[in-house]
Amino acid sequence: MQLILASGSPQRRALLAAAGYPFEIVIPDDSAECGICSTGGPAGQVAEMAVRKAQDVFRQLNEQPPRDVPRILIACDTLAECGGAVLGKPRDEEHASQMLMMLRGQVHRVYSGLCVWPCVAGSEQRCPQPRIAVTQLQMEKISDAHLDAYLASGLWRGKAGALGYQDRQGWLTIQQGSQSNVIGLPMELLAEMLAPWDEVLRPE
Repeated sequence: MQLILASGSPQRRALLAAAGYPFEIVIPDDSAECGICSTGGPAGQVAEMAVRKAQDVFRQLNEQPPRDVPRILIACDTLAECGGAVLGKPRDEEHASQMLMMLRGQVHRVYSGLCVWPCVAGSEQRCPQPRIAVTQLQMEKISDAHLDAYLASGLWRGKAGALGYQDRQGWLTIQQGSQSNVIGLPMELLAEMLAPWDEVLRPE
């Protein structure tokens, strides 16, 4: 059985590899990124985006020569939310600064929508309903100097809420939920969803 990660994220790749899963990567097309595409709040948005990514990769697989190996697609989307404002990936440094100013000294949440889709290329199938992981964090009230230094580092690029827990800045404390979810792939939830195929996916 072949595991397919529908993501170009290096953090997701690292988390999945560290868990011992052999996998291949198929990156969703940029058109799968739709911005704010749901009126259902952050949970609805990450669920919708995860499905879009999974569907796009399924389309790509259908365009390849057929294989006899069954596949499982993994697709995930992650957003931050603070005070009802949904924070995706910043467009530029100014946008990142606005996000960090909003998060500074505040409790916020990170949402991930996770799809696990056993599929057969060339068939007509629908993506299963995603599941949602939520982690609650507190960000310290950091100084302007620390904020400016972080912005100058460029580490905010490509990260929901403009801040990566894996950067180990010491500003974030997890109050409840999964650390890996904050990094970009909720591994506890993923292990639960992959459990029926675990012996096949991770043979000893």
